[in-house]
Amino acid sequence: MIPIYIPTRGRMNNQVTWQSIGPEGREHAVLVCPQDEVNWHTKQGRYCLNRGDIKGINNVRQFILEHAVEQKHDKIIILDDDLIFGRRISGDSPSLRKTTQEEMHELWERMSKMLNSYVHVGVSPRQMNDKHFPHEFKEGMRQNAVHGIQPKVLHKENIRYDTMELMEDYYVTLSLFNLGYPNYVIVDWTWDQRGASGAAGGCSSYRNAELQERASLALAEKFPDYVKAVQKETKTGWEGMKTRWDVRVQWRKAAKNGNCI
Repeated sequence: MIPIYIPTRGRMNNQVTWQSIGPEGREHAVLVCPQDEVNWHTKQGRYCLNRGDIKGINNVRQFILEHAVEQKHDKIIILDDDLIFGRRISGDSPSLRKTTQEEMHELWERMSKMLNSYVHVGVSPRQMNDKHFPHEFKEGMRQNAVHGIQPKVLHKENIRYDTMELMEDYYVTLSLFNLGYPNYVIVDWTWDQRGASGAAGGCSSYRNAELQERASLALAEKFPDYVKAVQKETKTGWEGMKTRWDVRVQWRKAAKNGNCI
C-alpha cells in the first residue's frame, strides 16, 4: 500500500487522523513529529519519523518530500493530523455518511491507483460537497488537507513546499497547473476537520497575522493572473485576529491556462 505521512506537533493525545485512517492505513502510516515527541508516540505503538527541530508546515512538508525521494517512493499521501472522513451514502444521493474503519482502505487504494496517471490527487472537503453531485471526481480544483503526490516529479520540476511560509499547498497545486500537470480530486469521499482550524498544536502554534499577510501577498505576487490577496473577517479558529489576510484563487482559470482541463 502507498505510504501515508502525517505531520504533527503538540497533539500527542489528540491524533484524530491516525485514529480515522483505518487499520491498513495505520500499518503504512508514519507520524512526522519533533524529536521530543518521538518516544511518546512510539510507546503508543505509532511509527514515527523524527524531523528534529524543523518547524513550520512548509518546511516539514519539504522534509517529507525529500525523505520520500530518498526512499525512492513513486507516490505518497500527506495528511493533516486532524481529519475525519465521509463518503456518499449512494450514487443516487449527495448525502454523506461517516466512513467505517474497515472501508478506509478503499480510499487509499483509489488514490494510489490514480497516482499512476496524475501527479497530484486530492479529496473534497465536506463543506459544500453536494455541489459536486453526481460526479465522482473533478479536475482543476483546489487541494488541501489530503495530498497524494508523485514526489519524484516535484523534485524534478524543483517545486518546493518551503518556497512559501504558509499556503505552500496552494503554491504547489498552482505550480503544477502552470507546468501542465492536471489533478484528480475525489468528490464522492470527503474530509473534515475535527475541531476548529486554530485548535492547539499544529500550525496554530506559530501562525499569526503578520505571517498570514506575508504569505497571502507572496502567493498573489507569484500568480497574479489567478490569485488576489484580500482581507476578511475572522469567524472561527484564528484566535487574536479579528481580520486576517487571505487569498481568492481562480482554480479553474489556473488549470485551464495550463491546459489541465
